[in-house]
Amino acid sequence: MSTLEEKSAIDQNKQVVIRFNEEFFGKGNTEITKEVLAENFVNHSAPPNAPTDASPMIKFVTGFYNGFSDISVQILDIFGEGDKICVRKTLTATHTGEFMGKQATGKKLVTNIFDIEVLKDGKITERWNSTDFPQVFQGL
Repeated sequence: MSTLEEKSAIDQNKQVVIRFNEEFFGKGNTEITKEVLAENFVNHSAPPNAPTDASPMIKFVTGFYNGFSDISVQILDIFGEGDKICVRKTLTATHTGEFMGKQATGKKLVTNIFDIEVLKDGKITERWNSTDFPQVFQGL
């Protein structure tokens, strides 16, 4: 693959990841997983003893949208090399409903997130995630 072809493939993969973030995390559209995640998708950051498919992510986002409002995802950096796309983003929201057993506090949540996504044929096949959400949520 030429350098120009590699750049084009990386740019296309970036667009898939941006769309996934905007739709799934930014709008709570869980149906987007059927479009952008491969059938053999593996979430390497799934909670212990949880399935490594998309189901824990879908459950989290569905619950998050029930417990928070004013949700916004801002991509701060996005880099690509080969089949990997790395994203640094911030998610902000207001805690207006019950989430994970915690009643609404009305407080604003700001969490920092780093993702590494692997793509093949325009679909996300693997995902690693690091976030300060547990510490931030605990402080609400």
